[in-house]
This record gives sequence, structure tokens and C-alpha cells, in this order.
Amino acid sequence: MTEILGIDVSTHNGKPDWAKVKADGVKFAMLRMGIGSDISSQDDKEFERNVRECDRLGIPWGAYLYSYALNVNDAKSEVEHAKRLLKGKKPTYPIAFDMEDADGYKKKNGMPSNSTLVDICETFLSSLEKEGYQVTLYASLSWLNNQLNSKKLDKYDKWVAQWGPKCTYNGEFSLWQYTSDGKVNGIEGRVDMNYSYKDFAAKFVSEIEKETKKEVKSKTEKVKTYQVTKQHNGYATASDAKSKKNKKTTVPKGKYYVFNESQGMINVTTKKVVPGSWINPSETTANAEYYVVKSGDNVTKIAKKYGTTVSVIKKLNPGIKNINLIYPKQKIRIK
Repeated sequence: MTEILGIDVSTHNGKPDWAKVKADGVKFAMLRMGIGSDISSQDDKEFERNVRECDRLGIPWGAYLYSYALNVNDAKSEVEHAKRLLKGKKPTYPIAFDMEDADGYKKKNGMPSNSTLVDICETFLSSLEKEGYQVTLYASLSWLNNQLNSKKLDKYDKWVAQWGPKCTYNGEFSLWQYTSDGKVNGIEGRVDMNYSYKDFAAKFVSEIEKETKKEVKSKTEKVKTYQVTKQHNGYATASDAKSKKNKKTTVPKGKYYVFNESQGMINVTTKKVVPGSWINPSETTANAEYYVVKSGDNVTKIAKKYGTTVSVIKKLNPGIKNINLIYPKQKIRIK
């Protein structure tokens, strides 16, 4: 199993020299963004700087929020806290929900039942997952085996805190915090050390590439076509085509892809998504064609049938105020 070395830091670690941290072999960082409910005074004071530095140096990062929630309503405020701090940022590692009671706050204020603790975790994790983030649950081995041992949380990734030579958690996990007594160049004092067994950053980039390919494919598959029935003058801009000035070339009759439309003019091209020449459909007045509207017709249907566009038909029929309102036996110009 491949181990990717990382750290997790908060304001308690001061202002890391991230260039030195990276040079020392750290491959990712989990950054504390804040604690508890959505109150600005509870934002981690170093979070914004840590994010900027990791982005600048190309260090993959995720973030975590330490929970003080005692009920689901508290958890909902913690969701808003995380969303506010993550807005406009692009973490490539998970957003973690830190569920523990390190300072005894929960015990002092009425430790929630195990079922409530599970609901608190589920509320945060499901909400952030719906926002499109990768998520994980941080807890000690003891808490995962006891307070948080629920099928409701099985579907979420785990970040196990177990300090020692081996992680003995029996469930599935991708992150292991193996010590709180680490030493890394660029950070004064001790620092938490982690291993990741999943390359979250590579997965994130891969998903972006897939979505980009889908988007490009979708755009190229839906390119409209236009039938040029008579040789046209070709222009460099839509404005030139509209004014019929500064002719640059000629466009022979044939079937073309529509690259763009503007001011009633059409940019036709022989190659998908590559600009061609602008033409003015009204220049072919000698071969004007008309169509008599039949019952059930609409302009979109007529345009598709004759290899033209709604905007072109609208331009050819200036007397029709609303091109979408046509009626049977009405004579309209189509070319």
C-alpha cells in the first residue's frame, strides 16, 4: 500500500515556512479552518495564509473543522462555517470533520448520546459532500470503535488518529495520523504527521479532466449547421457583413458549421469550433425562397427543415414583430 506523507496544522503551529516544508518531503497538508459554529472569531487565524502558501507552492491541501456541536442544529452552523471559509477555494484533499473531546467541552456541557454524535457527523459530512467536496471523518481509534461505530457513517471515508507504529482500525480508511510528535523543517516545535493511502489530488485532477472532456464533447456534438444556397461574400466581422463593406473572401454554396451568430449575421466554417467567415444572409435576394406556414408549424421546426436558423428567418422577415408567433397560410421568407 503506497504511503503519501503529510501533516496537519493549525494556528498552534505558527507560520510555517511552506517552501521548507515541501522541500522536506511533505506531499500534502490538512489545514484547520476553524472551530465550532459559524462565528468569525472562531476562524483559524492562519488558515487563509496556509491556503495561499500551499496553492503558491503546489502543495495539495485539505481542511478540517474541529466540532463543538452538541446537537444537529449546532452541526448545521458548523456546516455554514466550513462553507464560508471554503468559498472560492479549491482543496484537492478531503474536508474533514474533527469529532473528539480533546478539551473536555462536550463532557462539561452534556456529552451527546452516541446516536446524536453520529447524526452530528452525518449532517456535516453529507452537507459538504453535496457541495462537491471530498469528505472524511477524523476521530481517534477509540471513538471510531465506540461512539461513532454506526452503519450510517460506513459510507464516509475515515481519518484515523492512532499514534504508534501501526493503524489497527478494522474499517476502511484513507488517512492515518500516526504521531503528534513529528518534526518537519519549516515548522517550529512538534507537528502532527499523517499518511494518506489514496492520492486524492490525482483523483481530483482526473475528475476535472473527465468533466472538461465531457463539456468539450458536448459542445462539439451540438454545433449547428447552415446551408449556403448561393455563393456569398465573406467578411472578417459581423459588422462588416451587416454593412456589406470590406469583403475579404467568397463563401461557395454548400453545408457549413455555424461558429457564431451576431446582428443577424452568421459565421460559417468548414471545421467544428474553428471560426470561418461572416456572411450576410440577405445578400442572396435573387434566390429568395418563401414558405407557407402550415398548421402545427413553428419557426424552429421550419428552420431545421430548411437548414437555416431562427435568427436568420427573423432577419429576413422584418415585418414580423414576433417571429415565434406565426399562423397557418402566412407566407414567410426562409432564404
